[in-house]
Amino acid sequence: MLLNDREIKELIDKKEIIIEPFSYEQIQPASIDLRLGNRFRIFRKGEIEVIDPKDFKDELIKIEQDENKIIEKYKYTDVIITENPFIIYPGDFVLASIYEYIKLPRYIAAQLHGKSSIARLGLIIHTSAGWIDPGYEGHLTLEIFNTNNVPIKLYPKMKIAQLQLFRINPVERDYKEKGGKYYKEKGATSSEIWKDFI
Repeated sequence: MLLNDREIKELIDKKEIIIEPFSYEQIQPASIDLRLGNRFRIFRKGEIEVIDPKDFKDELIKIEQDENKIIEKYKYTDVIITENPFIIYPGDFVLASIYEYIKLPRYIAAQLHGKSSIARLGLIIHTSAGWIDPGYEGHLTLEIFNTNNVPIKLYPKMKIAQLQLFRINPVERDYKEKGGKYYKEKGATSSEIWKDFI
């Protein structure tokens, strides 16, 4: 059953659903607004010939420091922005994170959607991974794609997504207990599909 605003507020007040930081203004009639974090992961163009899901581990190679913290790895670059916007160019795909830390109980599942105002700019905030299992805990990763023909500026803490919450019968084993790959993820987290081949 999809939760409404009263049910969402009640579960947050009881600390059964954790969203931090949080303001009651984020509660919509049947969802919660979520904001964009300040961490982005950009795949390095021209340096990867093909992505092999069996071998997608990565290693740190270099750290640079300027107004934005940049961490370079073999397959991608991490950018941590402060006040300046992050610019996503036409046709670019980046990973980003949600600002809020989320923790769901074993009887709540969730669905993440882009806000309509963001979609109308030509921005897709998750290319396919919008489902969140009961027991998830962490900062959700967004798979952002600019379908527009012009660059789009993204600002830290701007409203970017809506989280719908569904009450279900308590699961036998939640996301943590099943060894979820992205449990307690922080920042924009790359695919860990290689673990499926172990």
